[in-house]
Amino acid sequence: MHLAGSLKAYDRRGFEDVNVHGTERLVDAVKAVSAGAHFVHVSSLAAAGPSLDGGGSDAPADRCRTVSSYGESKRRGELLVVSSGLPFTILRPPVVYGPGDGATQLLFRQALGLITAMPLRARPLSVIHADDVAEALWLSVQQRPGGVTLPLDGPERTDTHAFLRAIAASCGRKARLVPIPMMAAGLAAMGCDLWARLVGKPGYFNRDKVRELAAPGWVADAEPARRCLGFAAATPLAEGLAAVATQDGFAKRSAS
Repeated sequence: MHLAGSLKAYDRRGFEDVNVHGTERLVDAVKAVSAGAHFVHVSSLAAAGPSLDGGGSDAPADRCRTVSSYGESKRRGELLVVSSGLPFTILRPPVVYGPGDGATQLLFRQALGLITAMPLRARPLSVIHADDVAEALWLSVQQRPGGVTLPLDGPERTDTHAFLRAIAASCGRKARLVPIPMMAAGLAAMGCDLWARLVGKPGYFNRDKVRELAAPGWVADAEPARRCLGFAAATPLAEGLAAVATQDGFAKRSAS
């Protein structure tokens, strides 16, 4: 089961070092030990490319069009798994949230800020709780469907604006959304990239992330995973966000 991946990097090479070359090394190591092992690979919806309705989210990697360096690195990792000769199952989660996660905590801080900068237009979005991803992984290990690529989706759809509002609501607050042009977001990302290099630590928000934010939508099709695994995400968005707010201290902090 391959869950390792790089979510933040200075540039394209930083994503490739882990998501492409790291996957290649792991595939080779597994083949050397057991050529018949079933390889469960966690990719990303970013490898499929943008979608407004989930169409194409289960497309084979060689037919996908990515928009970010991260997404391209995950797509190339998938290609290595497909061509490995190993029996495989590839899962493509969308935005994953849960307690103790740095990216989730950043979203909470953003939603609870004095202002929350957002794109001018809301983009449709699939999100899923980490517990549901774990369930899909467990089903994949048990059932071992071979040669399939399965996007994962949460129990309900949202969008970029509604998601931030729901995060704030889980803490008893109201998000103050301020729509900004994508050009302004790009300039801010350039500043974040410069700061990341100065301090020697890449961040979650960067120019690569802006490319994903500018896409028309990130929606997954839940049907392939339901059909192959009998999987349906069970954590409602409000319930999952409330658990994060409590466990990570955001609800207490906002109430004080």
